[in-house]
Amino acid sequence: MQEHLQPLLASAELRAVADTIKDYAIFLLDSEGVVLTWNTGAQRIKGYTPDDVIGQSFTRFYSDEDRADRRPQQHLEVAAREGRIEVEGWRVRKDGSRFWADVVISPIYGQGGEVQGFVKLTRDLTERRRIDEQLRQSEERLRLMIENVKDYAIFLLDPDGRITSWNIGAARINGYSADEVVGRHVSIFYTPEEIAEGRPQRNLAEAAANGRATDEGWRVRKDGSRYFASVVMTAFRDPEGKLRGFAKVTQDVTSKQVERQRLLELEQSKSTFLNLVAHELRTPLTVLRGYLSLFRDLDENARRGLEAKSLPALEAKTQEMSRLVDQMVEVARLEEGSLRIRTERFDLGTVTEQSVEMTRALDDPIHRIIFEPFAQELNVVGDDDRVRIILGNLLSNAMKFSPTGGDITVTLDRVAGFGQVTVVDQGVGIKLENQIKLFNRYTRFERDDTQHVPGTGMGLYLSRELARRQGGDLRLLWSGPGGSAFALKVPLARA
Repeated sequence: MQEHLQPLLASAELRAVADTIKDYAIFLLDSEGVVLTWNTGAQRIKGYTPDDVIGQSFTRFYSDEDRADRRPQQHLEVAAREGRIEVEGWRVRKDGSRFWADVVISPIYGQGGEVQGFVKLTRDLTERRRIDEQLRQSEERLRLMIENVKDYAIFLLDPDGRITSWNIGAARINGYSADEVVGRHVSIFYTPEEIAEGRPQRNLAEAAANGRATDEGWRVRKDGSRYFASVVMTAFRDPEGKLRGFAKVTQDVTSKQVERQRLLELEQSKSTFLNLVAHELRTPLTVLRGYLSLFRDLDENARRGLEAKSLPALEAKTQEMSRLVDQMVEVARLEEGSLRIRTERFDLGTVTEQSVEMTRALDDPIHRIIFEPFAQELNVVGDDDRVRIILGNLLSNAMKFSPTGGDITVTLDRVAGFGQVTVVDQGVGIKLENQIKLFNRYTRFERDDTQHVPGTGMGLYLSRELARRQGGDLRLLWSGPGGSAFALKVPLARA
């Protein structure tokens, strides 16, 4: 049938036009797929000269796999039947290298409607395919990364704020599966109070206006529980600037928020503590200044008389200031990690008796301190100076919270590998709601009878920490309207 294609083959003008096109391979095939013409673009793309291919079957441009599958014949059949075929696939150059081709084959019909040949147009899309493949792989990696991030909820919203995607982290943090949330409005994660205030809409509007919005606040999971969220919402737009939706990243920072709140409360407690320390130091200093002023204004005989009367009070106030300063130093060492505990063998009975006698000397005769010694030496291992601090705090608290004339009983015992000192008072007791925070830093409680009790709120905290640093413990045994009992445990020394 090649004779029917002669007008096309003989057209110098048509060949000249085809030859000017270098980015497309444009050539004619007869009805069997034999190459009849060859333009400059075909030579550039495929590497064959006209002499190499004219008169040859176009199947040589296909891979061995495609030829085995009769792909070239199928393409001609489809083009003849449907009037056109466009396909993409790998093709082979003269040197054996492959390129990704976009191919259009159109039939040429005779006067009777029979197929006389084909026009074949081929474009080399290798570079475009490489870029598309890189983009696809990049998008796939990004999708997989987002879908598998577990510590962040990362999802997309449409311009109205409805959820269009959902990752593993979102499911883990919020408790919803993708099927349960896709299509729903983002406000389902907000608290009823924030919904009433219009916060979801404000966040969307801010992101749309500024390109980005950040927020922190409580959010609601599927089960109704709340968590503290850090949220970044970013608007994305098409090249024309039209809003296409939002990307939303949410992190559960509940633990961080709790820690921030704890630090805030601690700072507030420290501020209160410093005010209390200033107040507690001011009282004994005022007494000391008063006595010093009296001493300056008296003659020698009067001074001797005043000295005999005032010396116990001066010693008590000095001891009170000394204990307060010691506590401040010990707490500072604890918090900066520089506290060093000695580990030595000593008799817990002797140290306890010394602490009782010192307290009696300062307190007499307001309270009666009953000391019940152990039947034998109670040798323990620890820091005897720190044990004295603990016992001093326990006895001081027992006096502060006990009525005038109330008994304070101190007993010694051996309990399951520990030497134990128990201090029992007849005070007003500690309310149940206060017992759980009794050993917190800078925590103070007033007596139930509303009488003011001096103190800084660090004695019990410091005492328990010192006890535990020695391998022991300090705990409240019981407390009620009739008094309280505290037990200090120090590890027993090996025989």
